[in-house]
Amino acid sequence: MFAPLHQDLGRRFLRTATETFRANDWTLNSIDPNGLRYMASVSIWVHWFMVAVFCLMMVYRPLYGPPGYWVYWLLYLLFVAFYAYAHYRLVSNRPITWRWIFAGCVVDTVLVTATAASGTGFNHYYIYLVYYPVLAGFAMFFTSLRLNVAFVTFVAVLYLAVSLIVGDGLDLEAREEKALFVRIAVMYAVVAAVNLVFRFERTRWRAAVERERVLQKERIEISQSIHDTTAQSAYMIGLGIDAAKALAGDSNPALTARLEATSVLSKTAIWQLRHPIDMGGIFDGRELGRTLGSHVSTFTQVTAVPADLVQNGQEPALSVDAKSLLFSIAHNALTNAFRHAEAGRVVVELDFRKDEVRLSVSDDGIGLPDDYAERGHGFANMRADAERLGGNLVVEPRGPDGGARVTCVIPLARNREEA
Repeated sequence: MFAPLHQDLGRRFLRTATETFRANDWTLNSIDPNGLRYMASVSIWVHWFMVAVFCLMMVYRPLYGPPGYWVYWLLYLLFVAFYAYAHYRLVSNRPITWRWIFAGCVVDTVLVTATAASGTGFNHYYIYLVYYPVLAGFAMFFTSLRLNVAFVTFVAVLYLAVSLIVGDGLDLEAREEKALFVRIAVMYAVVAAVNLVFRFERTRWRAAVERERVLQKERIEISQSIHDTTAQSAYMIGLGIDAAKALAGDSNPALTARLEATSVLSKTAIWQLRHPIDMGGIFDGRELGRTLGSHVSTFTQVTAVPADLVQNGQEPALSVDAKSLLFSIAHNALTNAFRHAEAGRVVVELDFRKDEVRLSVSDDGIGLPDDYAERGHGFANMRADAERLGGNLVVEPRGPDGGARVTCVIPLARNREEA
């Protein structure tokens, strides 16, 4: 009677523990591409620090003479060659995938084990310590607890074999087997601790991504709702005002002036409503150039001010945040050109270069007053958006065409969205 109850409780406990720690999960990683690239960059610089430390240890009072000394240098050069190539891929914006990370962890393990095997094995002063950052890096990148246990077991078996075979093996009288047991136990503890901490952070990241997806869906729905209701009503009101202005003619100058001012206000309202409507395309996955081109065309239709988009270079895969903020900067600059610059023509330039994205909006109007920065929040918002993307905003109150020019430059590497 009690045996089945104990067995059932045992199964429940095992199932709960398995689900909690995802011990049945073999997922290689669940890091966003930008996060993976950042972590890879940190990892490579840590490896360069290790290279410098090993070089110092090899030059300053070396422990071994030939031939072991030259074996150390050969392994050292292989280590440098691998991470020099990995660093080259990183700085040249080539893809850094989980396969490269996995290969790096394997290379680290093999080279550390080969170094221990070419020396005195278990009795080496410090080489076993290098296993710990290697295991911590593996646990940091890969989410699967089962995969981490498999990897640390692989490392432990290699180190156990080297400790038993190389040199004099273990001195049982000196109880070196206890030291070996502790070293291997710490390997498992390091992997478990690092993996659980980083898995918790990734869980929070996935929750944030899901919230962002819900917000994007809501933004698309809002933009469609505005287009179908408020924007249409504002457009009809504008038509009515223009019709009333035509009927008034020159019979009542005061009324005509008031209707003209109201017409400008209605066009401004319609144009402002186009911001969330057209931005919906970005959240729906459209490219910035395509979305901005449609927005510039709408600007001409709404304001009757001719505007053109000039695009240079092929658009890279930018993040949604980068595209939406650049779109907002362009919209605010166009708004300023319509409301304050008395522009006869506006040109929006979008340049996609090797290392940066450059957006500029210029007009042929009267330029900006000396106190333009204190008037309203438009320029402050544009500058804040540019800084959020790691870039900067340059305002020329008197541009080359006589009017003003607003230029935003952002780094490409920071705002790229990788597949």
